[in-house]
Amino acid sequence: MYKQHDMTPQTNYNEKELLKSFNNRDEKAFSVIFRMLYKELFLYSSRLFSSLNLSPEDAIQDVFIDIWSRTSVQFPSLNHIKSFCLVALKNTYKNKIKHLNYQEYFKTEMKVKYKSSQNLEEADQYHSLYEALQLLPKDLAQIIRMYLEGWKPEEIAQKLGIALQTVYNRRREAIIKLLKIINTSDR
Repeated sequence: MYKQHDMTPQTNYNEKELLKSFNNRDEKAFSVIFRMLYKELFLYSSRLFSSLNLSPEDAIQDVFIDIWSRTSVQFPSLNHIKSFCLVALKNTYKNKIKHLNYQEYFKTEMKVKYKSSQNLEEADQYHSLYEALQLLPKDLAQIIRMYLEGWKPEEIAQKLGIALQTVYNRRREAIIKLLKIINTSDR
């Protein structure tokens, strides 16, 4: 067995035999080195992944699974294995950040597309409304156009030189006629 903190052998494995077995993907050697490096890798990845929704344990296991599957990768020393693991954890962190950035970009793009589709629908509705306004008497259409342009009832009354109640009455009459026009065109 090896001590975790100084990586020196405690049992009948010497470093050379351990590395040879590890490089041959021997399960016992993998287990020894995994346990030997785990604490340091865990501390490093815990600090690294603290702000992300990523488990340090899973990341470390993924690194060792990656090493296991890369049979052509051979390590000349225990320090090389440790360095490989630290770099792999750092790359995992970078990839996670990149993925989160892509997710954020995608969310933003979807909001923009949704907003522009809403704007297109709104523009289409305004176009239909302005077409329907042409079918109204001029005095009613004018009041509705002024409302659509953002005028307040008091401003419309003052601009047209009519009573405020007349503005309200014409608006109501225009809306009733517009609804009839829209309802008949939908059929």
